[in-house]
Amino acid sequence: MIRLVSERPISKLATGLNRRSALCIGSLSALGLSLDHPQLHATPSILPHSHEIPFGKAKSCIVIFLFGGPSQIDLFDMKPDAPVEFRGEFRPIATSVPGIDICEYLPNLARRAHLFQIVRSMHHEHPRHGWGLYYMLTGQKHSRPDLDAPPTPDDFPGIGALVSHMARDTSPIMPPAVTLPRYNRFLDLPNDYAGERGGRIGQAASPWLVKADGKGNLVPEELRLEVPIAPGRLTERADLLKSVDRRIAEWSETGESATFDSLQSIARRLVSSPRVREAFDMSAEPVATKSAYGDHPFGRGLLLARRLVEAGTRLVQVNWHEDGSDVKSPFWDTHKDNFETLKKKLLPPFDQAFPALLDDLHARGLLDETLVLVMGEFGRTPRVGRVVMNAATDAAGRDHWPGAYSVLIAGAGTKAGAVYGASDRQAAYVTDRPVSPPDLHATVLAALGIDPRAKIVDTRGMPIRISDGTPVTGFFA
Repeated sequence: MIRLVSERPISKLATGLNRRSALCIGSLSALGLSLDHPQLHATPSILPHSHEIPFGKAKSCIVIFLFGGPSQIDLFDMKPDAPVEFRGEFRPIATSVPGIDICEYLPNLARRAHLFQIVRSMHHEHPRHGWGLYYMLTGQKHSRPDLDAPPTPDDFPGIGALVSHMARDTSPIMPPAVTLPRYNRFLDLPNDYAGERGGRIGQAASPWLVKADGKGNLVPEELRLEVPIAPGRLTERADLLKSVDRRIAEWSETGESATFDSLQSIARRLVSSPRVREAFDMSAEPVATKSAYGDHPFGRGLLLARRLVEAGTRLVQVNWHEDGSDVKSPFWDTHKDNFETLKKKLLPPFDQAFPALLDDLHARGLLDETLVLVMGEFGRTPRVGRVVMNAATDAAGRDHWPGAYSVLIAGAGTKAGAVYGASDRQAAYVTDRPVSPPDLHATVLAALGIDPRAKIVDTRGMPIRISDGTPVTGFFA
């Protein structure tokens, strides 16, 4: 079933549109579509600007979000000379780049250090998940710093929404931005976190959310027709829809009929497009490729991300999957038994799938034009067992820490086999070339050829600048 989502309450919509919406629900249901798909709604206009784009080499971007906050000191910014209560149990190993060491439980990634860059100087000031996630994905400080703030129409748009809004013409078929396999939230909370949707620029800009089905396959609900529908039947139903719409148009006095017509056109194009279906059909992948990524949700997500950018999607965000974590220490939020959780649960799939993605992109010639980022909302406390936010942190756990944390960057002209920035002897605070979330946010936009100084008009007719950060030129060769 299709639902026509509006940022305004139903009571404030024109009566004609309400009746039109109701009939559109029935009409598009006849097409076999389930279009709770915000990408298919109208978007606000873009204000003209004359600023020069600083980069623009990337055709696409893959954002890998390790929700919960991966530990910088245990993974990418190890301090082997620090006291044991800081350095913890893990030891560094050499990588393919002399002088760069990473965690001993990332051997596959260590052999690909010449393909990526470690940014060791990310930082911000707030140790809450929702605030940090919002800051990393929107480049804006959260106006609601409470722990569990859900999305609202007043939020600043997430990076995927901005890319979707400002890069719509890249592929006439593929959705510009996709998020999979879920929006970020903890399993014991009722709502997703704010920061990943359209917010002030409307649901139309939100990325296409692709969830896994009961068998773990990543296929959008929009492409799951209840029964096979031949192209001829789609045309017949489209003609029927047009005849109904001609009647409904007489009721509408708002001038918004074109919005619905455009929605229907895009919907039909998506559901009948071989290109879209082929992108999601991973059965065509060689067994060796699937095996390289791994038969687990994270591996399947990264493999689909490669397929999507190859088909023309501009930005794919792969969030950590619902892995059945303990609600007191979920996902990468390792309050309890940090070292055993990393070693046995989190690092094995990551160290299989992410190196496979780098290899795959490189082999296909896609790494030069695809920006790849691995990030979380913050890092972990330098001192093992220190409580900052969560009293559930045990003697072998690490609590939240935004003072210094690491991000991995690869592709699209960025420096490979390099380290950017530095933290102090305990990986607690940045000491060299600090990078803020707004700066990272602006860098991603600029790399994609989107001027971070551009302004767009929100759903209330107000102009907003899409980023407050400064692109980091030092990331690039």
